[in-house]
Amino acid sequence: VMGLSADEPRLWDIQALLVGGRGFTAAERRSVLLPDRMAAALGIDPRQPGGSEISLWGMPFEVVGVFSARKLQERLDLDGEPLTPVTFPRETSTEMTEEEVESLESGEDLREFQSRYQHTAADLTVIVPYPTLMAAGGRLKSVAVRTESAKQFQATAQHLVDRFGLSLFSGEPDGTFLYHASDVMSYSGVPNIIIPLGISVFIVLNTMIGSVYERKREIAVYTSVGLAPSHVSFLFIAEALAFAVLSVVFGYLVAQTTAKLFAGTMFWAGITVNYSSLAGVAAMLLVIAVVLVSVIYPSRVAGEIAIPDVNRSWTLPPAQANTIEVLLPFLMTYREHISVGGYLVHYFEGHMDVSHGQFSTSNIVLDFLCETAPRLADPAETCPEQECELPECLQLTSQVWLAPFDFGIMQRAEFKFRPSRDQPGFLEIHVRLIRESGESNIWHRINKSFLHGIRRQLLIWRSLDDTSKALYEARMDEFLEQHHAPARPAAGGPP
Repeated sequence: VMGLSADEPRLWDIQALLVGGRGFTAAERRSVLLPDRMAAALGIDPRQPGGSEISLWGMPFEVVGVFSARKLQERLDLDGEPLTPVTFPRETSTEMTEEEVESLESGEDLREFQSRYQHTAADLTVIVPYPTLMAAGGRLKSVAVRTESAKQFQATAQHLVDRFGLSLFSGEPDGTFLYHASDVMSYSGVPNIIIPLGISVFIVLNTMIGSVYERKREIAVYTSVGLAPSHVSFLFIAEALAFAVLSVVFGYLVAQTTAKLFAGTMFWAGITVNYSSLAGVAAMLLVIAVVLVSVIYPSRVAGEIAIPDVNRSWTLPPAQANTIEVLLPFLMTYREHISVGGYLVHYFEGHMDVSHGQFSTSNIVLDFLCETAPRLADPAETCPEQECELPECLQLTSQVWLAPFDFGIMQRAEFKFRPSRDQPGFLEIHVRLIRESGESNIWHRINKSFLHGIRRQLLIWRSLDDTSKALYEARMDEFLEQHHAPARPAAGGPP
């Protein structure tokens, strides 16, 4: 049953829905409007319904009009929904079905089915005067308001939204608009913290810059083990981020402890602390952001100190006649290079006869061919070790297929350990890559990731303990015996 006030027919344009008869008057209480199909089922002429009566709630009602159910169903309200009444799930019967009773008795989980509200069909809807429906126990579902002008309605809608927190739909010449009020969070006093934030930024900046210059020797160590300038910069950023997180966590705990100790005392009289507020989270994020902003410049300074006046990203040199020659930034002593060679042999053996990964290897060959080592600048100066510049200098050669293997890229890779020209007493690794098959540009591009993988393996070897390094040195001798290669020369004096 729908209730209709005396003013609503003008809002609905009820005359456009009527098949016969008229609408309500202000004084009528026992009048009713029926849908056309229901009127026909009751034997009432839809065109001339006057004088007909029906019994509703045990009371006689005069049928003053008949409306088209189809037109009412097609008539939409401002919210895009039909004008007919709706039934919500909680308003339906709460009696359980037989299936639900059986589920409860068997101990099975029972999930309540909550469907979306449903509109009553227009064929089953009758319209009575609004006062009569409310007197019979009806409930108010919607209110339609008409104003003289759009500006007046906007002011009225804003007032009603603020007063009741309801969503209001407005039909205006430009279309339908929704007025909705919700809770928002606003911050005040932000300009008052700009100066303290600036001071904090400069304090952290000064501290981090001082830390960078105090740790120049540490940065040099990072560079010597093969870290790139970007890696050194990220170390300082990670350190600052760790300090920022620890600061906000300890600050939060100290604030809670202080509130617990001073709550109810004269020091915190009238103060209410809410630690679950989003303002507390915003303050923590602000502290972390201040620290991270302050560490951007010091991290760049650290990267410049690591390797000054060079490119920050390594680029592969161009190929010359299908050959690429690269010097890896990795130094080792004469005693270490056998262990490094054994580690690379073990790494290359792990990629033999495989069809996955970055590359596949075969025909691994070892030779010992050492160049003449450069002398120290001062003849009286001793070598870095008591017995440096041993005569053996390893050379590792292997056939390498690069992934993706569908491209058919094959090359011969030569890793030669030779004396360093800049650091007497140390060895460096010279890499020579010779293309044997595959497209030239793709071969040149893929080799960058191949050499990066080799460099990472060398850094992993640097982190091993002495026992593990000795095992790889023994692995070198085992490989030579298995492949009947010439044994490495015995240790001796400088060549």
